[in-house]
Amino acid sequence: MKKKEDIGTIVLVTAKTKPEYSREEIIKLSKAIDPMVDKFDGYLGRKMTFSNSEPDFLMELVYYTNVKAFEDASEIEMKSETCLKFFGTMIPDPETNKILITSPLIITTPKPGKVKVVELVLFKTKPEFTKTQVVNAAKNINPVLEKHKGYLSRKLSITEDGQWMDVVYWTDLESAENASKHILENKLAQKYFEMIDDSTVEFNHFNVIIDTER
Repeated sequence: MKKKEDIGTIVLVTAKTKPEYSREEIIKLSKAIDPMVDKFDGYLGRKMTFSNSEPDFLMELVYYTNVKAFEDASEIEMKSETCLKFFGTMIPDPETNKILITSPLIITTPKPGKVKVVELVLFKTKPEFTKTQVVNAAKNINPVLEKHKGYLSRKLSITEDGQWMDVVYWTDLESAENASKHILENKLAQKYFEMIDDSTVEFNHFNVIIDTER
């Protein structure tokens, strides 16, 4: 089994699902992919989720050792009938469809517990702050998060063009929402938030349906 430190690329995929497919059909088609992708070199698993606030909004986080592993996997997947059936459940809408290829900058050691909720924050930072400054400010929040009930772990990553992705794993939605409210009052967290361009922020909680992350 691969350790979390081996993760070198995190891919985010989001899409709205077509109304003619039920949640059960989508999950079944998604699970059918696992036996194939589990054999890919450099593949470290995935988390498939649905938004807590928008039931038809699907989000996947897929983990690889490096970008080449993702590119090789994608080439095979686009020729696979099994994968194409799953992709066919998604609405081709540029407003909701995203594929972000990110490099992790922070990966914390997970606490014991089952991940049931993923908190996803997408943002860009203000131009006056460097990547190093943002990472250091983000690291300062980790001890704050660890004190909150239900917190399990966190991954902060970035694309080549400066799109940040902050992912936090929780045991339950109530814990995630309570922490979100309290952390806004924390001075260390405020320093981190001050570096973020508010106009670019996308924030959501997702319920985990499939979890094969190693």
